Amino acid sequence: MDSWESLNIQPEILNALKLKNFTKPTKIQLESIPPAIHDQRDILGAAETGSGKTLAFAIPILNGILKARLADKVSDYSDSDLNSNLNSDSENESEPEVLEELDENGLGCVAVVNLPSDNIVSTNKKLWAVILVPTRELAMQVKNHIDDVAKFSDITIAAIVGGMSSEKQERILKKGPEIVVATPGRLWELVQRNEPHLMHLNKVKYFVIDEADRMVETAHFPELHLMLEKINLKRNNKRQNFVFSATLTMVHKAPYRVNIKHKKKIKKNLSPEDKLKSLIQLIGMKNPHVVNLTTANCVTSSVKEMQVMCSVMEKDGYLYYFLKQNPGRSLVFCNSISCVKRLASVLSILKLNPLPIHSNMIQKQRLKNLDKFRANDHGLLLATDVAARGLDIVGVNHVIHYDVPRTAEIYVHRSGRTARASNVGLSLLICTPNKKNIYLNVLRTMKREKELPKLEVEMSNIRKFLVGVKLAQEISMMEDKVKKESASTSWFNKAAEEMEILLDEDEMPKGMGTSDLQKHKKQINSKRKQLERLLSIVK
Repeated sequence: MDSWESLNIQPEILNALKLKNFTKPTKIQLESIPPAIHDQRDILGAAETGSGKTLAFAIPILNGILKARLADKVSDYSDSDLNSNLNSDSENESEPEVLEELDENGLGCVAVVNLPSDNIVSTNKKLWAVILVPTRELAMQVKNHIDDVAKFSDITIAAIVGGMSSEKQERILKKGPEIVVATPGRLWELVQRNEPHLMHLNKVKYFVIDEADRMVETAHFPELHLMLEKINLKRNNKRQNFVFSATLTMVHKAPYRVNIKHKKKIKKNLSPEDKLKSLIQLIGMKNPHVVNLTTANCVTSSVKEMQVMCSVMEKDGYLYYFLKQNPGRSLVFCNSISCVKRLASVLSILKLNPLPIHSNMIQKQRLKNLDKFRANDHGLLLATDVAARGLDIVGVNHVIHYDVPRTAEIYVHRSGRTARASNVGLSLLICTPNKKNIYLNVLRTMKREKELPKLEVEMSNIRKFLVGVKLAQEISMMEDKVKKESASTSWFNKAAEEMEILLDEDEMPKGMGTSDLQKHKKQINSKRKQLERLLSIVK
């Protein structure tokens, strides 16, 4: 632990780091923590995914709160000694006075008054730090990481996110957590409700934006810009700011629709320096210490990158082929919720037990699926980009870009979900001819001169997988049709019953009749048996 001790970190934090077996700081921590602690500098950090950025801002914040508390206690003790010297009899006078009142039977009650105050316990429950992150899952993860390092202190941390009861989160805030980790939307909602604990946002001592490049895009997080206006309304010169991301120095041209919507002309040759200056001005940083540890390739060298070209109709087949040929924990990224839902249905029929996660799911189910994925060495998670940034899931063997990512930043963050904690991993991009230009733009942004290496595929073997997937797709579509028909009929019957109306068959909603529905289900069963026979020989 010598490397940590040299950074002037409080004993409570050192003990927690030792318990977690964090024997030495990572590079981003080593270059960020000293200027943050010793010089109270703002930190602007760019480093590869999985490099330990969370503790790079969490440790200085916890350290600052603990030192401030220690200074308060010393001040309290000094005031106590001064009072003691001024009143020589204060020691006797401070003893509790006991009052007794006895009745005629000698019974009574005892009251104790003049209880001395405990100068050691601080009753200060002000809000010290606000940490903003783009997704609910990342907020929970950051909170847990900070909880681990704050284990031997009494500093409390709260996660405030959407998708959960706002009333429950208001009760959490009433307890006065010193650190709040939040998504911008929910935090701004509580600010607008005049939540007392959030009324002095412009007076917080520490302010953090994690995954900043994504967060400050107006089109994605308008609440963040409103919050920044409030925080910077009366500039707090003593506030320390931390801004981190894996892709801070990466620049790409904004989509045409974004430029038109916001009527902004983005510089054609925007440089990384321009981007950093814009962030510094927007957040209100003062002379930040810049730590840039990103590599030329942007993706860590422990990730093996590959691509496969195929037609749109073959995408599912190539995905299934890869998953069967490469056992392990796999994370598949899609660009839309509808894609996740469709893939989940097809891969479930193929008995791969996929776990979907997207923004339309309730938060409880999202966290439950993430926990199942972490617990299964052969887990399969299907996700939109809500899972692309920051999530620390150790042991993800493969990341598959089922849909080509829209920007290089997204590609880097997705790929960073594998090869974490000094492990190795594989990132596979599945590209179709109509997405080739987007794929090449991603490479150009990352300054790649060559295309990604091609995945070797045994064409004689993959045909069996393509046939199996086609059957699964047909079954999925047929079952979806049955569900829709059944739901429509069920709703119509229920409404008729509530209105006490008797219906003839010709008065039912048009669609499949009972006999057609039975035939449809028989066809599904037949195709399922056919698929089972095929899967038994597919290796």
